[in-house]
Amino acid sequence: MALDNFELEFDNSFVRRVKEAREAMGWTQAFMAESLGIPLERYKKYEQRSLLPHYLIARFCQLTSCDIHYLMTGEHRPPPFPFGIPYDRRRR
Repeated sequence: MALDNFELEFDNSFVRRVKEAREAMGWTQAFMAESLGIPLERYKKYEQRSLLPHYLIARFCQLTSCDIHYLMTGEHRPPPFPFGIPYDRRRR
């Protein structure tokens, strides 16, 4: 039963993050559906109860500038270093 609760909580959180990402852009559901190339009614399900399918996740994140790690986990990561790994003067 605990697994069922975990899955339900994950699904609800994921669906909420999808909706929040779209709303943060100020876009309508119709515009998002058109941008993803899917019917409006199908997109509405992704904000209500169904998970966004894997083949749409990368495009969705690209369109909304949403970090894929955040979309999948709800965790914010620190921004990456602009030039790769920070320089460590102790290393030679």
